[in-house]
Amino acid sequence: MKCWVVPICSLLLMFAPVVPYAQEVPTIRVPQARSADDTAYSYFTGLMEKALRKAAKGRVVPQVLATIPMSTERRVHELRLNRTIDIFWLGGSKARARDLLVVPIPLERGLVGYRQFIIRKDSAADFDAVKTLADLSHLTACQDAHWVDVGIFRDAKLPLVTSINYESLFKQVVAGRCDYFPRGFHEAQVEMAKRAASYPALMVYKPLILHYPFAAYFFVHKDNKALAQWLQEGLEKMIDDGELLAYMKQHEHTRDAFPLEGFSSKRLLVIPNNYLPDFSNENDVRYWFQANDFGIVAGSNLTGTDK
Repeated sequence: MKCWVVPICSLLLMFAPVVPYAQEVPTIRVPQARSADDTAYSYFTGLMEKALRKAAKGRVVPQVLATIPMSTERRVHELRLNRTIDIFWLGGSKARARDLLVVPIPLERGLVGYRQFIIRKDSAADFDAVKTLADLSHLTACQDAHWVDVGIFRDAKLPLVTSINYESLFKQVVAGRCDYFPRGFHEAQVEMAKRAASYPALMVYKPLILHYPFAAYFFVHKDNKALAQWLQEGLEKMIDDGELLAYMKQHEHTRDAFPLEGFSSKRLLVIPNNYLPDFSNENDVRYWFQANDFGIVAGSNLTGTDK
């Protein structure tokens, strides 16, 4: 009996299913994280991916691709030139909204505008004595030189020193070059938890909050209207079905802020923000947390400039 042998590769080809060519997955370029302990990076990139999936409508969801480290000023510059990066999350300002295309939805519901202070442990008594903005003006803040907060503090006559390096701001507090590093209500605790071993002299001072209306937004180049619209639609859907708030309550970058109601016994100083983009409306409860979300009755424990 004659036996026929079919080469194995031919046999596999005969019975292999017909598979169309894989669709190429596009990418969205972002800068690298500013440090290994940057929880904000995973928060915003994760939120971006969720919003894109939410409104994909059959489109291939781009992959997030980290490029190179950049200062805040460099990120803005690269977005303006439409090179190196495609998107970044930045504090909202009139200038940035004029030069770039902004997705007009606060990414943390304005939580970043409620500021807790990272201070030296041995200076806690100095902050216990702060009851008014005049009291706070005797102490010096640390800020990134390229953050919108710099103008806000200067307008409020609050002294500050600046740096172009985020991580060095913690070192400046330790060294006594400034007295406090103001961080978002959700940021201070997680930042210090990750740096406790590196900066044992620092602590989060919780009894005092400095508030100014402020929010982070996604920014893209002005020609990238399709990406901005896609993200806006996805974020609106996440607000509608509660997914944005649920994401904030579970992500390590924001979860320690909840429940917000524990805020009611604290001192609150309020200063204005003259740099908010014109479209921003901090009184819109759809997009912004309000004082009563923290258990604060308007006028009951507010000091400083009225909101």
